[in-house]
Amino acid sequence: MAEDISFLSHFITEEIYLIKDDVAAAPTQEIKGEKVVEAPIEKASPAPIKEVKTEGVAETPVEKASPPPPTPVVEEAKPVYIKPLPTEGNNLKHCLIFFEAEQPQLEAEKKAFLLKVLTSVKRSLDDVLMVNVKEASPEQIEAVLNEFNHRHVLVFNSKKLDRYNNSPVYEVKEDRKKFYMKADDLTLIESTLALKKAIWAALQKMFL
Repeated sequence: MAEDISFLSHFITEEIYLIKDDVAAAPTQEIKGEKVVEAPIEKASPAPIKEVKTEGVAETPVEKASPPPPTPVVEEAKPVYIKPLPTEGNNLKHCLIFFEAEQPQLEAEKKAFLLKVLTSVKRSLDDVLMVNVKEASPEQIEAVLNEFNHRHVLVFNSKKLDRYNNSPVYEVKEDRKKFYMKADDLTLIESTLALKKAIWAALQKMFL
């Protein structure tokens, strides 16, 4: 049933056109002496796709992005463990005594004589730290010097402390406000009067 559009004549006096989706010709209707023509609108056809020939045209290769280089793994430095040397004493007055012995501690006879020598300058075993360097490496000796606070260093018949090797025996030297002295083997000193006098005089000067 056709839609009644006759009411349009009361509002429009010119010719009007109605647009429909159907492409077929629309019938003409008369609205009280006016012609209303329904104009068909053709549906647009899609434009044909032209094939473009690519002969002779070199295609530019697309380079693939290289992956970023791996982040280097930084390994933390592992602490170096240095085996401690055999020691005896409490170092209350900051005096290090280096010697060489087959056993970890100084032989009883040598130890007894050394304590007599220390008594002459008002020192006891608690006041010093005795260190056996018989099997010591340079790193171990440096560790002792760095770890234990000291003001005086006594070296009895040992070549392990390189920094003191060129010093004459029984001569007190100063190195950065630290005093050191080299001496002979304790057994030799005990059996030699001249050496007893030499070490006693040197210690008096060292512990002023």
